[in-house]
Amino acid sequence: MSSYAPEVPPQNKRMKKTKETFLLWSCLPDAVALSCVARVSRLDYTALSLVSKSHRSLVASPELCRTRSLIGCTEASFFVCLSILPDPTPRWFFLTRNRQLRPIPSNPYQAPESSSFVVVDWGIYVIGGIINGNPTSDVLFLDCYSKTWRRGPSMKMARASASASLVDGKIYVFGGCKEEADSSNWAEVFNVKTQTWCKFITPKMAHNIQQSVSIEEKKIYAVDEDDQSFYLLPSEDKSWRSGKRDSKLGNRNDWCAIGKLLYCRGTRGRILWCEPDDLDWKEVKGLDNLRLPLFGLRDTIPDYHRPPKMKVRYDISKVCSNSGNIVIFWNAHSGDPESLELWSAEISMENRQGGEIWGKVEWSGPVFKLDPLLNSFSVKVLYSASVHL
Repeated sequence: MSSYAPEVPPQNKRMKKTKETFLLWSCLPDAVALSCVARVSRLDYTALSLVSKSHRSLVASPELCRTRSLIGCTEASFFVCLSILPDPTPRWFFLTRNRQLRPIPSNPYQAPESSSFVVVDWGIYVIGGIINGNPTSDVLFLDCYSKTWRRGPSMKMARASASASLVDGKIYVFGGCKEEADSSNWAEVFNVKTQTWCKFITPKMAHNIQQSVSIEEKKIYAVDEDDQSFYLLPSEDKSWRSGKRDSKLGNRNDWCAIGKLLYCRGTRGRILWCEPDDLDWKEVKGLDNLRLPLFGLRDTIPDYHRPPKMKVRYDISKVCSNSGNIVIFWNAHSGDPESLELWSAEISMENRQGGEIWGKVEWSGPVFKLDPLLNSFSVKVLYSASVHL
């Protein structure tokens, strides 16, 4: 005599499996569940949050980002702050997987200009700036994981266009204050862990700092308005040591560090590099093809005529680093002369024999387009940074 068990419908099977998975998940200790989710790609978090309330709560937990950082499962995300005139409020975006700038909440109290910024863990500190013509001591923090803002402790001095660098978990801020500032208040340091500011007594430089960057979060390099370079090791002493003078002609802006090398934006669309102690800037090789979109041809009249061409020049407007690569931005007109786009390119670097650095364009293209209906007529990259989430 044969026995017969009715077959369970597929829909019921799925419901039973989902219920069993949920019960198994709910039995896990919080620390174990957190560790499991931390190993999942952030691309799957949206789907994961739909499973249950407990999943959704776990994905939104600030502890998740800390755990991802501790176990080394973070992924680089790229954030950009734009000035889009005539709107005076800086607007924030992040770069999507298909390389488009998607807006995130901006802070209406952020200074429109002359702020400094520092990336710390999974967030960005925006420091000082000019509000209504005066420098401010305000400090704002953008939590890039939750895409929310909070106000941080204010500096002791109001500053604009100050030098700010992260070294050993502390933010060192130099200059940017009024002329009456002396060596006792020219610099201050912010302890990220205790969220407190204190004075950092160091000799005041004769000239304002023009560019500064921290190397591997240990040493701060700076160059003043007289092109004299200096470096500081905060863990060893509080005195700036003078280095070589940057004596070559041309502008060198947007200093950034990759490993132990410095990179910057030179003139005529060039990207330069040097060793900090030598300050002997050389051009990154292999980027001739990049000059095609920078120095190309475009129509001078609409397409329905036979279009004469004119040479146009789009100089690089911003250089920054992103997880070991260089990212550049420039403005361009595409098709309609009234249409302004923000273009970007990411460039990987390679050390070759003979002491040369060669670049390879990994991708390039438009990442943002001004909306003419909003009467926007100018776009400028204020800050751009890679944050590991």
